[in-house]
Amino acid sequence: MTNYRTQPNRTVNLGSAPPEIVWTVVKGDTASFRVYVYDDEKNPIDLSEWNLAVDFYRPDTEETVISITPEVTEEDEVGSFTVFLGSSESDQLETDDEFDIQISNDTVVWTVGMGTMVMIGDITD
Repeated sequence: MTNYRTQPNRTVNLGSAPPEIVWTVVKGDTASFRVYVYDDEKNPIDLSEWNLAVDFYRPDTEETVISITPEVTEEDEVGSFTVFLGSSESDQLETDDEFDIQISNDTVVWTVGMGTMVMIGDITD
């Protein structure tokens, strides 16, 4: 059992914020990046029993724009997965849209990253 005793002028920080990502994509292009997840002992986590999810949110309308479900592919190492946007998905996004990357199983929900989109206009159709 842990007891916490308040001491004057003492701050205790617990937990940690997920990494913040700025993802720059040309509107209408495919884009991807790999996410690596490790346990407290720095061992890669076997993701075969985890659910993976990414939601893209538009703050000014307070709506989810798109949701994607990343999968572990043959190219991904143990403890990693790829977040992939198809061209039709990136075409729906706008600069300043926000996203989070979440993994979960029966007992744990973990936001492993959060970010903001920077969308560049496409010239070629």
